[in-house]
Amino acid sequence: MAWRRPREPERVEPPGWYRTFDPVAWDEPDEQERRMLAGCGVLGPEWVAGRRRIHAERRWHEAKYAYRQQHPALAEQELDDLISRRFDRGL
Repeated sequence: MAWRRPREPERVEPPGWYRTFDPVAWDEPDEQERRMLAGCGVLGPEWVAGRRRIHAERRWHEAKYAYRQQHPALAEQELDDLISRRFDRGL
């Protein structure tokens, strides 16, 4: 009887938008954000740009969460990766 190493499960590859944040792709403010940003223009364009980026990142993370809910194998793989990295560092 030959000894065999257990096979690693196939990696689940998420789409490109999931792996890489593109601020332009997620910069579609909703009505509340538009009203908030319109009233805060006196704080300067840098402040407004920063708020737009924060909200774009929030939308991206919400979309990633929804994608993980629809693809549990990916969610499990990401959790396993996090746990193994933690053990690899000895924490």
